[in-house]
Amino acid sequence: MRKITLFFIFVGGIMFAQQPQSYLELSNQNQTNEYNSETATVINNSSQGIIATYVAKVLFDIGLEENCSEPTVTYEDFLGGPIEIFDCGLTMSNAGDGCYDPGELEIGFQISASNGSNTVSIPAGAIGNTDPLAGAITFAEYTVVEFTPSVYAIAMDLWENNFPLTDIRVYGETGDLIETIQWDVPTNLQVFFGMIADEPISKIEVQGEQDSGELVGNLYFGATCEALSVNDHILSQLSVYPNPTNDIVTIKMPPNVELVSIKLFDVLGNLVLKNANLTQIDVSNLSSGLYLLDIITTAGTVSKKIVRK
Repeated sequence: MRKITLFFIFVGGIMFAQQPQSYLELSNQNQTNEYNSETATVINNSSQGIIATYVAKVLFDIGLEENCSEPTVTYEDFLGGPIEIFDCGLTMSNAGDGCYDPGELEIGFQISASNGSNTVSIPAGAIGNTDPLAGAITFAEYTVVEFTPSVYAIAMDLWENNFPLTDIRVYGETGDLIETIQWDVPTNLQVFFGMIADEPISKIEVQGEQDSGELVGNLYFGATCEALSVNDHILSQLSVYPNPTNDIVTIKMPPNVELVSIKLFDVLGNLVLKNANLTQIDVSNLSSGLYLLDIITTAGTVSKKIVRK
């Protein structure tokens, strides 16, 4: 009986030792899981400094336009890396690393792992992923993404290897923790996550529960999205249509806001049209091209780009 007991303990030890502890130990699956950006859900978000979170790219794009004075973001797809799962060293950045040449990745971010662990590059299809992924190489460590300069908007695909609950810790420009967002992320599936803050973000930490091995891909970062004033929110409701146009442009004013005057400039900055409080503008006599329309209202001034077809 003693020999049998020892035998089973030994076998159990072998089985435990064979469990993969890092992405380098995973064999290439050479398959692609179906991408579903609607699957992730926010479990807890106290919204301290975070304006909104998003589960779909199209909603994130709308959020940028609605909340950010400068909605432009940088996109990193992580293409051009190794054709197999590869150890990239301590960091991944525009400066170059074990997986990407200097200048190959977009400038403005750096990926590292907690506790001085190395990072990993996962090519598309290697573990069932649709697109390249990057992050901490071992399952016991978590993925860190730092931004220089700080940013207001971040979006990415998340990947969890073996446990769905994921904490995303968001840090401000001074290094203080702004927010912890918990996501229920399906395992072995790329899932979109996006967020917009009203204060600068310098770093995020992505940590799954129970050493689940979190990765990121299709990274978007940037924008300027400070909290808007009351008048800014009001003026964000002002619209100009149709745009592009052949002849008449109509200005739709927000409630309780009056139009004072308008000025229309060409791309060289020349004033081509100036009117009093007219909500309809005839541009049929102007040349085709891009124009800048300054709209002066009782709530402030807003500029709109219009195109004369």
